[in-house]
Amino acid sequence: MGGTYEPIDSVRGITNKSSGKMGLALAREAYIRGADLTLVVANVNVEIPSVFNVIHVETGKEMNDVILNLIPSFDIFISAAAVSDFEFSEKYDKKIDSSSSLFLNLRPTTKIIRKIKKINPDIFLVGFKAEFNISTDDIIKCAKKQILDAGTDLVIANDISKKDCNFGSDNNEVLIIDDEVLSVPLASKREIAKIIFDVISKKV
Repeated sequence: MGGTYEPIDSVRGITNKSSGKMGLALAREAYIRGADLTLVVANVNVEIPSVFNVIHVETGKEMNDVILNLIPSFDIFISAAAVSDFEFSEKYDKKIDSSSSLFLNLRPTTKIIRKIKKINPDIFLVGFKAEFNISTDDIIKCAKKQILDAGTDLVIANDISKKDCNFGSDNNEVLIIDDEVLSVPLASKREIAKIIFDVISKKV
């Protein structure tokens, strides 16, 4: 859960605005329902209760390594983290001088979610797909593509350009997608977490 951070040099890097609120809402709902869970946590703006087993990571690679080690031992994996799509080809171990222009090369990061089913084919895999200012039909197409590419059993998709649905908000409006599409209107992330687990419980 949360957003990963990719370093440029010893003091600078790129990240995203993911707050970890949806991930925490899901964790709380799983805990209430009696699940034995582990949270893999990157950069978040929420306080995580001490009752949870937490593994802290920073970069996408660190998250990848931790998750791939955990996957064989779990029945359900919910990929709610906002993992960076890019990392820097060259990382500097000192602070880069800011007195001149700088060009940085980015390369795609490993798509963690595409590895999950290869390691544990029986796991129930829930993916998240955040898009920006696209049509509902296109969001569904993106979700269906993730299902094909990663073998996800369920995708939670949303448009973060919508009012009250952006990163860091307390509410969201989502589509829950597998063979069918369930539209969930604007609601608190806590309520959405309940709906997501209601759907999961009918499928596992």
